[in-house]
Amino acid sequence: MMAPPRSLKNQLRLWLLLTMLFVLGISAAISYSRALHYATQAYDQALLRTVLALSDEVIVDEHNQVKIELPEIASHLLSYNEGDHIYIRITGPEGKLVFGEAHLPLPTHPVIGNQEIYYNSTYKGEPIRVVTFALPVSTEPNAGNILISMAETTAKRDAMVAEMVEEMLLPQVLMMILAAIVIELGIFFALKPMQDLKNALHERSYRDLSALDTDSTPHELQPLVQAMNALLERVKSGLQQQQQFIADASHQLRTPIAGLQTQAELALRSEPPESVKEPLNFILRSTTRLSHLIQRLLSMARTDAATTQLKFQTVSLTSIIYEECARWIGPATDKGLELEVLIETQHDHVWGDALMLSEMLNNLLENAILYTPEQGLIKIRLWQTANDVFLQVTDNGVGIPPQQAARVFERFYRLNPNQGNGCGLGLAIVAEVAEHHNATINVSPGLEHPVTHDTGSQFTVKFGCYDVLPQNTRPANTHAQ
Repeated sequence: MMAPPRSLKNQLRLWLLLTMLFVLGISAAISYSRALHYATQAYDQALLRTVLALSDEVIVDEHNQVKIELPEIASHLLSYNEGDHIYIRITGPEGKLVFGEAHLPLPTHPVIGNQEIYYNSTYKGEPIRVVTFALPVSTEPNAGNILISMAETTAKRDAMVAEMVEEMLLPQVLMMILAAIVIELGIFFALKPMQDLKNALHERSYRDLSALDTDSTPHELQPLVQAMNALLERVKSGLQQQQQFIADASHQLRTPIAGLQTQAELALRSEPPESVKEPLNFILRSTTRLSHLIQRLLSMARTDAATTQLKFQTVSLTSIIYEECARWIGPATDKGLELEVLIETQHDHVWGDALMLSEMLNNLLENAILYTPEQGLIKIRLWQTANDVFLQVTDNGVGIPPQQAARVFERFYRLNPNQGNGCGLGLAIVAEVAEHHNATINVSPGLEHPVTHDTGSQFTVKFGCYDVLPQNTRPANTHAQ
């Protein structure tokens, strides 16, 4: 199972957010270290002042006995500290307990006279901070020291450190949140050109091989866009060579096929023997169908080539209808068909290429004449709504089954290969011309034939009306020459 593709946006988010969290962690460690330092310094100074004040109450008598006389209120004040417990221990030069807690931890290193030492320890299951001051018994060189120790639990210190860290980190966290929002917006706008490029390619027709715009493309995307433009140019060149090959081959085949068809017709008119009449009829039918295919291939080649240089302008559909009906009135009359034209609007202008629109109607009329039996009717109707112009060709021929209606616009698709001389390209050309004009085409049941009772086909093409179409909403895929 293949892993899902990596997202550049998610990778940018991950790296930037990890960097921000790393910086925040370092900042939190530094903030905690500095807060602990200042809180410890402040409380240590207060503890030392109390110890020095207590040392003033220590008395050494003439027998070198150490005593301390504290008023009861002073003893209560020394032992009271809101939120913390205070412990005191005073020992003489020989280590004898003079006052306070006998088991209060003493420093592990000797203390020099008139000096203090700070250390951390635990007492009664609680962490404590202790300061021990060495008070000389006398001024003699080898006199011992009285150790005055005072310990305090660390609740207030911890609360002060937490408050200081919170005060320092809260603005940083808010700044990180703001930076995350700015980063998300920055990622969105930085990657927006890639999204725009994706949308431009997604909305583009597969026939549109024009170069992508490089003027508004960021510098980092320029190599990608230039490579895509080079690829589009190679594909365009290959398609043009293919179209030219089809056109050249069709031109080369048209003359010998027409000659073969003419010779078959002449041979049949000379009343040949029955043994060769059927082969001649087969040759005539085959050459007629092949001639029709060659004509369609030429028409398709012209259509494909013209889509790269369409001359869009305001076009009157009424004029195109009358011109194409004049071309097909003869074949329709020869087959016993009636052409009926209904022009129900005077605002018949659309934005398009006149030659391509004529080719579209030409194929619709030829298709209708080809598949409508004698005594049939072909109706060409033009009308307008508030925003659209509709061109409709309706016949009462063999019809198209609803389940196959969508496929008739595919190239070389035929409902019945053994019926008629069609080659499956006429309606494909109609669909391509409609697409290049931002028009839609659909097929529905047509009229009922009076003799065969078949229900024919009705092709409806919907255009945007030029009379109500603003300049900025005209078809975007036009290529004025």
